[in-house]
Amino acid sequence: MSDKVQAERLKALPQCWELWRNPIFHRYRRSRLRLSSLITGVLLYGGTSLLFYLMALGFTVTQTDLPFEQTAVYPFGFLVLLQIFILNFVGTGEVAAGMARESVDEVLTYQRLTPLGPATKIIGYLFGLPVRQFYHFILTLPVTVIIIVTGQIPAEIWIPIYAVLFTSTFMFYLLAMSVGFIMGKRFSALISQGLVALLYFALPQLSNFGFIIFEYFTIRPALFAAANKMLPKIKMFEHDQYALFYNWEISHTIYSIVLQCLIGWVFYSLMLRRWRLESSHLLSKVQCVATVIILHVIILGGVWANTSNGSMLDVKIQARTPEMAVLQQTISENVELIAATVLSLYGLIGFSFAILLQYIYTPDKFRYLAGLRERKNQARTPYAVLSDSASGIPTSVLITVITTVAWLVYSEHLSRSPEVAEFIAGESWAPVDYMLIAVSVTTLLAHGFSLEYLGKKLTATIACFTWVIPLAVALLLSTWSFGEKASGFIYGFSPLSMNFSPGYIMASVHNAEDPTLFIYGCKLGILFYLVICLYCLSRIILRHKHYMLLRDSV
Repeated sequence: MSDKVQAERLKALPQCWELWRNPIFHRYRRSRLRLSSLITGVLLYGGTSLLFYLMALGFTVTQTDLPFEQTAVYPFGFLVLLQIFILNFVGTGEVAAGMARESVDEVLTYQRLTPLGPATKIIGYLFGLPVRQFYHFILTLPVTVIIIVTGQIPAEIWIPIYAVLFTSTFMFYLLAMSVGFIMGKRFSALISQGLVALLYFALPQLSNFGFIIFEYFTIRPALFAAANKMLPKIKMFEHDQYALFYNWEISHTIYSIVLQCLIGWVFYSLMLRRWRLESSHLLSKVQCVATVIILHVIILGGVWANTSNGSMLDVKIQARTPEMAVLQQTISENVELIAATVLSLYGLIGFSFAILLQYIYTPDKFRYLAGLRERKNQARTPYAVLSDSASGIPTSVLITVITTVAWLVYSEHLSRSPEVAEFIAGESWAPVDYMLIAVSVTTLLAHGFSLEYLGKKLTATIACFTWVIPLAVALLLSTWSFGEKASGFIYGFSPLSMNFSPGYIMASVHNAEDPTLFIYGCKLGILFYLVICLYCLSRIILRHKHYMLLRDSV
């Protein structure tokens, strides 16, 4: 076959945007939209949506004197929740289970041999695996349109909801594809649905401490903003029109779409790299650095304005019981506790994300040695920085610097907020920053260098023991009277609790001359991880010299 004929055949292959020609999509369309599935979907989801409409219409006509325009929001809300359930929860499970099944059955290995482009394959799976859920969603649209038209629901209500619904849906599908593609286990569907539940119900609770970014990973802000417009008596969201990003006011819809597209881009890049080369890292070193920068810019933007205007420190408890009123008053009188918690949570979020990225970009020793030999064969310098086989130490140092600087920036901003400045009352903020730098640098570099020297499995095992066991032992001792003081010292030895030490110092700034056992435990932990960091770094340097000798001997 001539090169010209081969080039023409490659040009004739479907491109990523040509979904109607995508063979992967058509394969799932034929298998998942059989006649029985079509009939079942009509009866189940079409019938359910029609039931919502008829019940609302009947209740309005027979039980109230209100026109349907004033009550249409209720069946519309029920249908939106049904559509969220279909697309986000059921569809996510289908995508993860389908990708895991393809991986276990080694169909993905076959797909790598086909001439389709990686982007075309990803789009085929992205629309093909949940094609049944798309069909079920379409079945609910006729009744939805009827409710919107007859109920005169304005476009400014339903357009933002459906715009965010689709971006969040594809973000969750890309997340599910990544989980199923990487893990290749049949329980990947359960894991993906658990992650969706985490994003929907657990992480948004951090918005109570000012971290509103996690709220916008879901459709909740768009729903709450729409509810505030349709039902002004029910205030479900404090800022019903705009989200605060630094000192700018941004639409909830735009904010949600941008954040979800950024997260979707990360998962798409992850799968694109794995499609091109199965042995490649999930993200390149440049992508890891870019991701951590974007993350801190977004988190700082979300918490910045809430810190400046003091709304982060204004705790509102919905319950109206006397006990809750006393609790709210107590918290309001001790704003330093809230500020310390927010500062510590910011550090913990940055620490966790940096640790996760270290497992992505750090190569094992075999790939590192193979990279040295490959660069020798190509007559290139043995010192690479950006390739997957290059050492992860420069990237670890850079990400540690970014994480520490971002934490410092927010720490300084928090110290200038009116409530915290009033509490500090002229006391030095330097001990907070010193502890922050020591905790962030030593723990992150020690873990990154341990990954480079010991490998991922051994480092993860050691981390589980050194991070979790001190917390468990301290928790056990705290329940016994003889161990209450010792528990504080042991708490400080875990890197997870060490992230709370800067906030602890801030809250006890007026008693800085009398440090507690918790601070002593943190200082001992910092010294321990500094020793680990230096030891692993020295061993890595010696190993590199040994590998250079091996490379030259081949």
